[in-house]
Amino acid sequence: MPSGTQYFAELSETEQKLISVLQVNPRVSWTVAAAALGADQTTISRTWGNLSKSGRAWVSAYPRATESGPPLIAFIEISCRSGSVDTVASALASRSWAATVERTTGSRDLLVSGMVRDLTALATLLTQELEAIAGVVSTRVQVATVITVEGAGWRLGALSTEAIRRVTDDRPLAFPRATRLDHRDIALVDVLGTDGRIGFSEVASVTGLGISTVRRRIHRLIASGAVGLRCEVAQPLSGRPVAATLWCKVAPGSVNRVMSGFSAMPEIRLCASTTGGPTNLLLSLWLRSPGDLQRLEEQLSERVSVLEVVDRSLSLRQYKRMGRTLDANGLAVGAIPVRPR
Repeated sequence: MPSGTQYFAELSETEQKLISVLQVNPRVSWTVAAAALGADQTTISRTWGNLSKSGRAWVSAYPRATESGPPLIAFIEISCRSGSVDTVASALASRSWAATVERTTGSRDLLVSGMVRDLTALATLLTQELEAIAGVVSTRVQVATVITVEGAGWRLGALSTEAIRRVTDDRPLAFPRATRLDHRDIALVDVLGTDGRIGFSEVASVTGLGISTVRRRIHRLIASGAVGLRCEVAQPLSGRPVAATLWCKVAPGSVNRVMSGFSAMPEIRLCASTTGGPTNLLLSLWLRSPGDLQRLEEQLSERVSVLEVVDRSLSLRQYKRMGRTLDANGLAVGAIPVRPR
């Protein structure tokens, strides 16, 4: 693990460009990546090895399907007994259904993004599992209905147009369709959740499946959209070290139009319409400074007259992000593959 001085140094130009390549195509071959960046393959491979080993960048994989269909995404706000927040957060981070866990300012102590198979599973999670964690005082929950922006689409923006074209052309063709996972698919998603760039032969060794089966099934999972892949970077190195969340109200007839206008805003990491609570739109943001939150709210109110910001919070610490456990500096220190409850 690098020292604090080494960690907070800026990413080199090569590192920024390589992360940007993998954000466009997380499983791109090193041959294509090297050609797009005008570098040699050995240097690119070594650079990624250093980035991932130090926890400064990583490739995550997560399920977008289950045995019974698409999972539900639940945003769970948790209030904790005084002095127990870290203990509760650590307990939650160990759960495979908890994709993201963060400590926040405002009226809740923790905000958790969880995946569940259905509303029955969510009710069981709330009443049996969360209530059994010592230190949990109360919970509030909303369920995502539509997600138009997610972390997989966020970019550092360090690539030229030509490099983006080369890397994009190497992506497998996508044929989105409804998919249900069987036990072999789930095993593959779990392995990818530990290392989204793991090779087919290594996956075959871990799962006991034949390499041709592994290759065929992983290609199908990615092409169908049943598994999501994203290249992540430690947030303090992203140029936007402050995370925040806005809970908003929008007139029901305007939600889709409002959401469609947020896709080009670099501050927005997640845009989801929600149900089951007093608000119906949730925005997750990455900002350059805490002061940017007020500026962005003003910008949103000017651009979208039908939007009302009801509540907001700043993230004090992220314990987990899409299956990767993080230390106090935002470095990835472990992997707990996401699996809907």
